Amino acid sequence: MQRTKNSAAKAVKKHNYWKWAFILLLAIVLGSGLFVMQQVTAPNQQAREITQKTSSHQQHATINVEMNKQQLNTTINYYLKRQQKNKKIKYQFYVDQAAVLVGTTKLLGQRVSFSLYTQPTVTSQGNILLHAKSVAIGTLNAPPKFILSYIQKNYNLGKWVTIDSKNETIRLNLRQIKGFHGISVRAQKIDLTQNQFKFKVDVPFKQ
Repeated sequence: MQRTKNSAAKAVKKHNYWKWAFILLLAIVLGSGLFVMQQVTAPNQQAREITQKTSSHQQHATINVEMNKQQLNTTINYYLKRQQKNKKIKYQFYVDQAAVLVGTTKLLGQRVSFSLYTQPTVTSQGNILLHAKSVAIGTLNAPPKFILSYIQKNYNLGKWVTIDSKNETIRLNLRQIKGFHGISVRAQKIDLTQNQFKFKVDVPFKQ
């Protein structure tokens, strides 16, 4: 009988050892895991310095974008469609052998179609300057200065289009176009012959 009690006591004591050993092991594992997670998720000194420098010196990230003629036509006409809501003049922009503005307007009380053929260049501010070469109104050719002056006087094209009838140019102010979350675009290169159209897209950092 005494031997049975001693055996039971030893079994309980042994069980307690295993219980405390398990608890200690669990505590070590959990503690180690929390420590590792804390070290992994906490930014290191170099990352903190980079973040601080980026925040203090840059307000946006710049992405280089290169397009072909088809992609450029699709992109510009998407923005043109948005900008022309509730406008009396409707026009589209196409790039092929020349940069062409095609649209409809009222001239002397009649609705007519027009095609303005231009040579595009990039300004130092990243805008596009269209140099008018010829204008077709219906089946007739007209001086570019005439149609540009008429449109300039009779229509509000918005901030992003500036007409200079004297110098026969149209400036597309890309910097005035603000996209989703303040994204803006700058032209870098326009080459009709090589089918190269390069832009820089500025994406502002979240404040």
